[in-house]
Amino acid sequence: MGSWRFEFERASLLQDVSQRSFVGGFPNLPKEEPIPSCKLCSSTLSFFFQVAFPAGHVWHGKSLAVFACTSCVDEGSLIPEMLDQKLLGADIPDGFLERYQTNFRFVVFASETGTLRNEYQPRVAFRRLNLAPLKASSKAVSKIGGRPVWMLDDESPATYAGRHRVEFLLQIGEKAEFPTVKGAPPQIELDLTRKPTPSPRSFYQLFLGNQIYFFGVNGLPLVYVVTQI
Repeated sequence: MGSWRFEFERASLLQDVSQRSFVGGFPNLPKEEPIPSCKLCSSTLSFFFQVAFPAGHVWHGKSLAVFACTSCVDEGSLIPEMLDQKLLGADIPDGFLERYQTNFRFVVFASETGTLRNEYQPRVAFRRLNLAPLKASSKAVSKIGGRPVWMLDDESPATYAGRHRVEFLLQIGEKAEFPTVKGAPPQIELDLTRKPTPSPRSFYQLFLGNQIYFFGVNGLPLVYVVTQI
C-alpha cells in the first residue's frame, strides 16, 4: 500500500470546487447526507477536513470527512471513547463505532458522489491538502497510508465484530491547528477549573490536539480512532 505526506497550503478565501482533499471551507458530501449535529448539545458539528484516498491506498475511491463539535465540551468526551481491553490486536465490538460518535462524526462515502454543500456555514478556513508520495521508511507523522508512526506503544486494532479486517488509513500529527474564518465562534474548552470557556485562540483543535490515528473497517463505512500524546 502506498504512503503520502500531507502538504497544507495557506488559508484561502476561495474554495476550489475541484479539490477533493482539503481542510475547512464547505464540505464535499453526497447531497442526501445530512450535515451532522452533536448528540450532546444538538449544535451543527464543525467541519475540519476531508480526504479522498488516492490510487494505491486500501480505500481508493472512498472519501472520509471529519466533523467535531466546537460548541460544547464534555469531560468524558474530549477524545473518542477507548476500548475497554488491550488495544493492540483488539476486536472492536459490533455497534461500538456507531455508538461512540457522540460529539464527532466520520462520514465515509464514494468520492465520486460528493458535491459542494454550500448550505453549511464554514468555521475552519479553507486550505488545499496536497498529497506527496513518501518512502516506506518515512517517519512523517501527518500522512495517509503506509504504517502508523506511533508516539507510544502500537495500539492497532485487528478486526471489527469478529470478522471484518481493520486497516490503517491516516494519521494527523499532534498540536495540529485548524485556523478559523473571521467571525467563527470560538471553540469551547475546559479551563483550569474544569469550567466550559470560549477559547482565545484563532484556531480549532481536534481531539485536544493529540496525535490522531484513523483506522477503517474493510467493507464497511466505519472508522476507529486512537489518540496518543
